[in-house]
Amino acid sequence: MQKNNLFSKNSIGFDEYNSQLTLEAKELANILYEKKIRPNYFHLIAIPFGNFIKNYFLKLQILKGKEGFILSYIQAFATFKKYLFLWLKYRKLE
Repeated sequence: MQKNNLFSKNSIGFDEYNSQLTLEAKELANILYEKKIRPNYFHLIAIPFGNFIKNYFLKLQILKGKEGFILSYIQAFATFKKYLFLWLKYRKLE
């Protein structure tokens, strides 16, 4: 019996999921840019780390083992990409 998880044959693949998160990160970066929020090192380091801790421990992804770790890592990396795109936008490096 195969587990039904995010990356099973019935669902989207890892590359599709990652590209979807990248598009969402770019959209959220544009929204933050319009709100004139300037990113700093706290946004690039502490917020993604806190996001990982929240997903992995508080939302109990730790109980899912390796899959939970990977999903928590991907979500934290998406948060990092959001602030990275915002940082690039402010420096006109887009």
